[in-house]
Amino acid sequence: MLEYQLLIFVTVAEKKNFSRAGEELNLTQPAISQHIHCMEEHYRAKLFDRSNRKVELTQAGQIVYSYAKQILALHQKAERDVTDLVELVTGKIVFGASMTIGDYVLPRLLGAFTKKFPAVELTMTIGNTALIYEHTLNGSIDIGLVEGPVEHDHLQVEPFLEDEMVLIVPANHALAEKNLVVPEDLRNQTFILREEGSGTRLAAENALRTMGLIPERIIQLGSTQAIKQAVEAGLGISFMSCWAIHKEVTLSTLKPLRNKDALVTREFYIIRNHTRFQSRACEEFIRFIMSEKVQTCLRSRV
Repeated sequence: MLEYQLLIFVTVAEKKNFSRAGEELNLTQPAISQHIHCMEEHYRAKLFDRSNRKVELTQAGQIVYSYAKQILALHQKAERDVTDLVELVTGKIVFGASMTIGDYVLPRLLGAFTKKFPAVELTMTIGNTALIYEHTLNGSIDIGLVEGPVEHDHLQVEPFLEDEMVLIVPANHALAEKNLVVPEDLRNQTFILREEGSGTRLAAENALRTMGLIPERIIQLGSTQAIKQAVEAGLGISFMSCWAIHKEVTLSTLKPLRNKDALVTREFYIIRNHTRFQSRACEEFIRFIMSEKVQTCLRSRV
């Protein structure tokens, strides 16, 4: 009963009108008024100012509203947690991920998610940001995870992880003795970059622009792995996500270098088509990836 009264109170506060609140909750105006009257008697304070055409919260009402929102949110969370306990989450999620995320970030996320929700079937498509963007728009992908910023009226876009981009050189390169570089160190270097439409390509171009560099020669390759092998072979240098070079740095085949003047960072984004139905399995994945525990693990790249 308390939860229901709080819901009525919050609805009146947000609609600023008893009649519209009644329409929202399928209650008559007298019924709404009676519930508010009971609450005002309980708190021994006037909660609404009805002196003008709109219904406004009093100072006491503002306090109750703040706590009521929290109580209702906690009640919903309790219901979800109990439901998770007694009802198995099932369904299928089709993921799309741009290459760095798909190769290095998403597998460990999906492994942890599967342990928590073993009955959910997972499918993953990997491509560049432009491809994942298109597939999310046309509905062939439920959840996209991309490295470049995207915009569309039908897309809900939210950042979920900050990524650091570093310059990579082979271990025997003249710059490998350094940890920090300045633009002058990079002039006359051949840069190996991803194809147009790649989020990594866009981030690398932004980094070059920030450093005031226009490469004299660019080699374009279609995958992160191909670029790493080309750099190891001495064909050039490249910008790459820290996520993608953990193995090579451990084996000392590649050396990461940072811009002396500033870190080069970008955001990873979750994208969803909000005009299409989102299954409970999808909602659980979003809750999972944005949870404090998972976010802490991602930031530490554990």
